[in-house]
Amino acid sequence: MSKRKPHEEQELPFVALMDTMTNVVGVLIIVLVMVGLSVADAVKKVLSDLPPVTKEEFQQIQQDVQKLPEKIDPEKLEEDQKQAEAKLKKVVEELKTVDTADTQAKVKFMDLDAFQKQLDQRRKERTASKAETDKMMAEVERLKALLDKTPVYVPQPPKYVRLPNPRAYPEKPDETRILVARQGILSFHQGKFLQPILDGMEKVKSQLEYQKVEYAPFAKLLEGILGNAGAAQKAWPDIAPLVDHVQMEYLALAYKALAEGGVQPTKQLLGAIADLAVVTRKPMAAVADAIATATKGDVTKWVKMEPSADPAKPVIKASAANGKISFSWGALTQEVKATPKDVLKYFHDLAKVPSIENVSKARTIYDATRIMAMLKRAATSPLLSGSYAFEPKVLPTLPYVQLALTPKGGGGESVEAMKQPNSAYIRLLRDIKADPNGVAIFQVMKDAFDTYLEARKIADDVGVAATWDFLAKLDLTVNITGYEIQRTAPTPPPPAPNGTAPAVIIAPPKRSLD
Repeated sequence: MSKRKPHEEQELPFVALMDTMTNVVGVLIIVLVMVGLSVADAVKKVLSDLPPVTKEEFQQIQQDVQKLPEKIDPEKLEEDQKQAEAKLKKVVEELKTVDTADTQAKVKFMDLDAFQKQLDQRRKERTASKAETDKMMAEVERLKALLDKTPVYVPQPPKYVRLPNPRAYPEKPDETRILVARQGILSFHQGKFLQPILDGMEKVKSQLEYQKVEYAPFAKLLEGILGNAGAAQKAWPDIAPLVDHVQMEYLALAYKALAEGGVQPTKQLLGAIADLAVVTRKPMAAVADAIATATKGDVTKWVKMEPSADPAKPVIKASAANGKISFSWGALTQEVKATPKDVLKYFHDLAKVPSIENVSKARTIYDATRIMAMLKRAATSPLLSGSYAFEPKVLPTLPYVQLALTPKGGGGESVEAMKQPNSAYIRLLRDIKADPNGVAIFQVMKDAFDTYLEARKIADDVGVAATWDFLAKLDLTVNITGYEIQRTAPTPPPPAPNGTAPAVIIAPPKRSLD
C-alpha cells in the first residue's frame, strides 16, 4: 500500500470540522433573521386584524407588551456570534495539540492483506463449524425422534426364586420325570409306561421266540467275520441252531477260532464252548482258541481261562507229559491222550457236567421281527394312555428293541392348567409324595426356565422330593432290555491305545435332592 503524507492525514479532520462549524453558525444566523421577520409580520397582521379597542383595553395591552421579553439586539447577536467563533477556533487549536502518534503508528504498521486472510480463514472456520453444528443438531433431532418412538419400559413382574436345599437321594428311588417346555409340562414314569407293554409281551412270550431262522439278516455280519459269503454259508448250519441262546457274533468268532486252530467246528462243539464260556466268564472266541491250542498239546491258554478270583483255589488245572494231558476242573480230574480227538472228547464231556451243562440256554434271545410287529400293534392300542406315543426301532449294534417316544398333542398341561386346585399335575405330585421313595425329576428345556419355576413352586408347596437337570428335547428313547435280540452288526471295538497314558475319568457327581 502507498504511504500517505503525514500532514494530509493530520489536517483532513480539522478542515472538515471547521467547515461544519461554519455551516452551523450560518444556519443559526439565518434562523434568527427569519424568526425576526416572521415576528414583525405577525405583529402587523395582528394589529390590522384587531378590532378597535377601548382605552382600558389599550392600557391592558401595553401592560402585556411590557411583560414580553426584550427585543433581540442585532449588535448583541453579532457579538454572540463572534464569541462563538472565537470559542470554535480555540477548540480547533486544542484539537491540533492532541497526540495522535500512537494511532498513526498502529495505522502505519497495519497489514490489511494479513487481516483479510485472517478474516477469510475465520469465515471458513465458521462455515465448517456451522456444518458440524448442523450435523450434530440433525443427530440430536434424530435421537429425539427415536426416543419418542421408543416404548416406555415396563419392568417384568417379580419371579419366584428358591434356594437349593441339598439332601440325600433315596437308595431305591421311584422316579417320575416331569419334562418342562416353554408351553407347559409333560409327565413320564418309565415303569408305569412300560409295564402294560411288558405285561402284554409276557403273555405271548413264547410267540416272540424264533420259529424259523433266516440267513439274510445275518449275512453281512457273518461274511464280515468269516471273510466271505462262501465261508459264512458253510458255517451257517452249525451256527443257526444256537440262535435262541447265543449272539451270532460270538458264535461266528468261536467258529473262526476253531477253524484257524485246525479244529473242525460243529454244532455240538459250539454248544459246549457256549456253556464253558458262561462258567469261565470268558469270551467264546477265547475259549475256542484255548481248546484248539490244547488239541496240539499246549494247555497254557486253557489254564488262563481260570474263573476263580482266588489264585490259591484254582478251578482249572492242566499239565502235559509223556503224551498225555491231565485236566482238572475243581475236584474232577481226568487224564487223556494228547491227541485232538481225545482232547475234544474231554471238553465235550466237561460241558456235560451238571454244573456246566446247558447253562447257556438259561439265556433266551428273541426274534426282533416278532417283537417289532407286536409293539407296532401295541402303539395303536387305545388301552395304552399317557402323554407319549411310541414307535419301535432296532439298531444293528444293540441287543434290544428301542421305543422312540414323541409327545402326544394335548398330552401335557399349560402353566394356567397346572395351577388349578385339582389339576392332573397336582394329583401326580400328591402320588409322588405318598411314595416313600418317590422323586420328581424336573427335566428343563433351555427356554423353559420360567415355566420350571412355576412348576417347582407348586411342587414345593405340595412337599415333593425333587431335583432337576437340563433336557435337550422332548422326544425320548426307552429300551426294552428284558427281551434280548440278535445283533446284526459287530460290536464296535474299543479304541486302540495310542501310546499315551489313559485319560483321567472324573465320575459325575452323585445325584441329590435339592
